[in-house]
Amino acid sequence: MLMFVLRRQNIYYKRPCFCIVSVMIDSKNPIRLILILFAFFLLLPSVTSGSVFRSEEKLVIAKDQVINDDLYFAGNSITVDGIINGDLIAAGADIRIRGTINGGLIAAAGNIIVNGNVTNDIRVAGGTVEIGGSVGDNVLVFSGNLISGKETSIGRDLTIGAGSAVIDGTVKGNITGGAGNVELAGTTIGNVNLTVDNNLKLSPGAKIDGNLDYTSPKHAEISGIVNGKTTYIEKPAKEKGTESRITGEILGYLWLLLIGILCFTLAPQVSQKISENVPVNPFKNLLWGILFLIVTPILAIILLITIIGIPLSLILMAGYIVEIYVSRIFVGYWIGQYILKKLNRETKHRVLVLALGLLAVFIGINLPILGTFVHFVIIILGLGAIVLTEYEIYRGLKDQKQI
Repeated sequence: MLMFVLRRQNIYYKRPCFCIVSVMIDSKNPIRLILILFAFFLLLPSVTSGSVFRSEEKLVIAKDQVINDDLYFAGNSITVDGIINGDLIAAGADIRIRGTINGGLIAAAGNIIVNGNVTNDIRVAGGTVEIGGSVGDNVLVFSGNLISGKETSIGRDLTIGAGSAVIDGTVKGNITGGAGNVELAGTTIGNVNLTVDNNLKLSPGAKIDGNLDYTSPKHAEISGIVNGKTTYIEKPAKEKGTESRITGEILGYLWLLLIGILCFTLAPQVSQKISENVPVNPFKNLLWGILFLIVTPILAIILLITIIGIPLSLILMAGYIVEIYVSRIFVGYWIGQYILKKLNRETKHRVLVLALGLLAVFIGINLPILGTFVHFVIIILGLGAIVLTEYEIYRGLKDQKQI
């Protein structure tokens, strides 16, 4: 039995049956498609909880407040001082966790500060990410700046992609990834394997029980202790690959521009609508984009397991890859329109708008330090706009009783 209970009021509940989902939403929000995708999760016997959806400017979970479900949030800021007995998936400008999440954290924001406890995984992308509490499982971070405090305890592995990273506290597994600059100041029970663009430093008091393997333009500053083997691989200077990289970026830009022209030629109204939906509610778009990234591959795997659903699974994954690729086109077109508007210039030629916007996109995703984060945000913004537009098309067809 599968039943969705949709309510406008800010209430939610669960009932004991095979699968009941209670969702707190405004019926005007484009979440029906997302809910349908999540239904496949709920078909798994181990999943019986509901989910809470919140979209507002600011949300505070007070110290005495307990949420006994997964919480999905899109808005400007969220502060958790209370308890969430489930996962938190959030997108916004500022995310602060001072309470307890008895589940996992998936978030994208300008600033993410986790000083509370998270019993499962943390997967976040942000301009600045600070972790100062206890994490029961793995941590995956993409950020401009990563700071892990002295009180940090990570139950398993830490994987990073950052401009700069200062890692203190205790990591009970391995540390892997890459960054511009890395300072290790705490204890790592496992191995450390890093690629560093500039400098790697082991401060006094730092300790690695396993091996240290690193790739860097120069030898690390090691004042701490490495109990295992240390292996250094010299990283070639960036200048050696600059010409080929520039050529690759130019070709990538031209290919994306060509595909964008095809999109606006073959489906001008849909392409225009997707671009218009990019700035309508960017925080919601971030949330829908993250959900799309997470839900679609798992749904494809579920279909793959059923054997009979293999063709649909392959089609779904093909569409998934295509939508990730073209998502930059619609964000680029909106950026092109925005730039021309600020310059008080107008043009009826969509190709010029698209070319200007995609140029801005490629400059943004190649920025030092923040390029990866900018690229991630652009993709999920575009994916969110695509999902919103698909829902609007579906709703329009249903209103016309064509489906």
